[in-house]
Amino acid sequence: MSDEIIREVWQIKDAIGKEVNYDLRSLGAELQKRQNYRAKQVVDLSLQRKRVVKNLSAAHGRTNQLT
Repeated sequence: MSDEIIREVWQIKDAIGKEVNYDLRSLGAELQKRQNYRAKQVVDLSLQRKRVVKNLSAAHGRTNQLT
C-alpha cells in the first residue's frame, strides 16, 4: 500500500516538474501558487528549517536564537 502512495507522489512530482522544466525555483513558485489557489497549505518547511538551524547551531556549539 505505501509503495502505491509513494509511486503516486513521485508521479505527481514528476508531472509538476515537467511543467516547470525541472527548475527548482519555478517548482517552488508553482507549489506556492497551487497552495494559494486551494487556500490551504501544501508544504510547510518552517519546522524543518528550525530543526536544521538548531542542529547546525548545536554542532558548532552555538545557542539557537530562532526557536
